[in-house]
Amino acid sequence: MIEKFFREDISDFQPYDAGKENFRIRLDANESFIGLSQSLKNKILSAVISVEFNRYPDPQSNKLCSLYGKYCGIDEKYIMAGNGSDEIIQIIINTFLDKGDKLVVLDPDFSMYKSYNRVRGGKTVSISLDKDFNIDTDSLIEKINYENPKIFIFSNPNNPTGGIISKKDIIKIVDKCNCIVVVDEAYIEFYGDSIIYEVKNYKNLIVLRTCSKALGSAVLRLGFAITNESILKELKKVKPPFNVNGVSQVIGEIILEDTEYVNKAVKKIIEQRDYLYEELSKINKIKVYRTNANFVLFKSINSKKINEKLERNGIKIRSFKDEVLKDYLRVTAGNESQNKEVLKIIKECVTSFEI
Repeated sequence: MIEKFFREDISDFQPYDAGKENFRIRLDANESFIGLSQSLKNKILSAVISVEFNRYPDPQSNKLCSLYGKYCGIDEKYIMAGNGSDEIIQIIINTFLDKGDKLVVLDPDFSMYKSYNRVRGGKTVSISLDKDFNIDTDSLIEKINYENPKIFIFSNPNNPTGGIISKKDIIKIVDKCNCIVVVDEAYIEFYGDSIIYEVKNYKNLIVLRTCSKALGSAVLRLGFAITNESILKELKKVKPPFNVNGVSQVIGEIILEDTEYVNKAVKKIIEQRDYLYEELSKINKIKVYRTNANFVLFKSINSKKINEKLERNGIKIRSFKDEVLKDYLRVTAGNESQNKEVLKIIKECVTSFEI
């Protein structure tokens, strides 16, 4: 029986379902609706042709890290690249957590924090946000220190709520909590007030970044850890030697050299996000949450029926299985026509006899 070699502690573990069903409009994964320009694609084609496919890539992604440092305004010596920020999260957990060590997360927040810790054999402690998805900073610090974890990790802006913890409060958390604090800034371009420049001032701060959202490069799987040199040295002990493939490095470098493209894309996404939020807020029978990301979260007692009607019309948005979010739906900002179609169906649904 091959099962005798399986781990008992993850026997009931369910793999993350990214879901790639065939929908006409997909607004469920917080991807950018803006594709790369033709000029960028042409540069990419030329660069990919020149890649030495028979050679291993740069193990430290030095040029990529240098360009990302210029993009975000931080010295490259504080940056490590990864195969998406998901891999960075896994590396951080594997670096610092022994079996049974505690990781503190917020609830709700990005579900993969708990998943990677479960696979590691760590213990996850969830601290709930209030009914409006806010949290008292002093109370949070007290709870974290009571639990005595090795790591506290959270997304800012929060996924899936779109809410934020202010920079002032994050600094307070980093300063007062006796653990490593990981701030996942996957959606920071849509908010703006980054904590990234504080990594030089605190020994226990790690900031995560990604190219999957604002940079419109989800297919590349590029993420970054930004932290002090002491922590970076530890992370590199665990990082696989060639974790970012050479093709993704080259393409990422070309995109990061065109910051004008990135800035224009972010502006367009924010415009459509704000439009989506404003129009959803006009619809009766749903509660809409203000957002600082590229998506909007809303609540309805009829969320299941709304989701089913959208799917019948070939549109996929994000629904949730966990109890805290069972009445909620999250819709990624699409282009203008996509947003209008989603809004039209939601309006029809909430005013129909169906619900």
